[in-house]
Formats: sequence, structure tokens, C-alpha cells
Amino acid sequence: MDRNFKKIRVATIAAFFACILAVATAVPASATLTQVRVDSWDIMSVYFDHPEGHSTSGSAGEFMVSLYDDTLGWGDLQAAFCVDLDSTISKATYDIASMLQPVTAEIAWLMDTYSAPSLTTVENAGLQSAIWKVLYGDDFTLNGPSTVETVYDGYLYALENATIDTDYLLSHYSVVNIDGHQNLLVHNSSSAPVPEPSTMVLLGAGLIGLLSAGRKKIK
Repeated sequence: MDRNFKKIRVATIAAFFACILAVATAVPASATLTQVRVDSWDIMSVYFDHPEGHSTSGSAGEFMVSLYDDTLGWGDLQAAFCVDLDSTISKATYDIASMLQPVTAEIAWLMDTYSAPSLTTVENAGLQSAIWKVLYGDDFTLNGPSTVETVYDGYLYALENATIDTDYLLSHYSVVNIDGHQNLLVHNSSSAPVPEPSTMVLLGAGLIGLLSAGRKKIK
């Protein structure tokens, strides 16, 4: 009898952990991103030939933003890069019009490969400029400063020789579409909600009840 009870106990414990796993994985990651908050930036002026045919200057570098999910609330701060030349953005909270797929996996590769907290202002400006170069092609030419051009050339050279995992990159990066302001390339960082403790308690109580009932039958 004791041997049978031990078998039931082992099976019950296994079922308990299986239920925990099922609950944890059954809750899908929320994709209801409604706001973006621009918290800070690390930018500097760069000089370039604009796609419209004139030479100009603009700010290039990294933004630090957080995304608001209707289910999960505000996410952690994360890096973001601009994907257009003709719009502006401030340190403020904006409504998200939509989340778009990047027009090319190459810009996601640049961010995925090089974006890091350790980057200097010059390196961030070079990375932003390289993203613009990929997006605008021959219509965009970086003209300085020379320090930015050096790292910019390095990023583009690495890109030319890179192996691009398009499926991974397009599924892990999105463009935050903000009406009337700069659109931002971000990492998809939303995560699935953790099951509430009350759910775990109910599962545990139910399985303990099954265990007790099984023991009584054996006796």
C-alpha cells in the first residue's frame, strides 16, 4: 500500500509543477503598447547631405525610452534610435499610433549588435548615422565630424560582411510610430505577466486535496 501511495504522491507533485508551467506559458505576452516616454538622450551634432539635396546638420545619438503596456504598465528604460531625418522629439510622453515592422532587418542588426550602455556619445552618433545610411541609401552622406565618420564607417563595413538573421531581427525589433514626431527603433521588450500568487495557491490546494483523497482510498 505504501508503495502505491508513494507512486501517487510522485505523480501528484509532477502534476502540480506541470500545472504551474502550463499557467506560466499559457498567458501570452501583451502587445498593447499605447505610450512611449522619452526619458533622456545621448546625442551630438553631425553634418550630412540630406536626401532632398542640401547639406545640413542634425542631432544623432541614442534615446532612452520606456514603453507603456496596458496590461503590464511601464517597461524598463531601453535604448532607441531615430528612423527619420525630418521630425523632432522632446523629453515627454507620446501616444503610440502603431507599432511597425522595421523596413529592413539591417537597421535592427546594427542596433542588436552594437547598442550598449558602454557606447560613447561619438559611437552612438555613428550608430545613428549608420542607421540613417541604411534607410536612405545614396541619398544620405555623412560629412562629419571625422570622429563620428570613423566609427560610422566601421559599423557599415561590419554590416556588409554580416550574416543577417532576418526572422529573428524582425520579430525582436519594432518601430514606434508617433504621429508628428520622430519614429523610434526599439527592442520588443514586453514580457508575459507572472501568474498571481492566488492562482498558485488554488492549484496547490486542489492537488493537495487529490493527494489526501488518494491516501484515504489506499488505507
